[in-house]
Amino acid sequence: MDWQPDEQGLQQVLQLLKDSQSPNTATQRVVQDKLKQLNQFPDFNNYLIFVLTRLKSEAEPARSSLGEVETERMRVVPPPPPLNASC
Repeated sequence: MDWQPDEQGLQQVLQLLKDSQSPNTATQRVVQDKLKQLNQFPDFNNYLIFVLTRLKSEAEPARSSLGEVETERMRVVPPPPPLNASC
């Protein structure tokens, strides 16, 4: 069975993508705060992939937003430790 998003969670991600397009500084801060919160959920990547692959009507305008969200996530989320940490 395919993974299916929770409708409320999906709406939250879609709103985040829309808000990420705003030029308003305060809105951008809210987006960054929400990103930090959503990054705590292991399914967050699933929601992003779901939007790109299943919601064709949302996918086109969301592509640039997703790129910005991913760039912000890389800035906010610390990288994993190196695989050869014992060397």
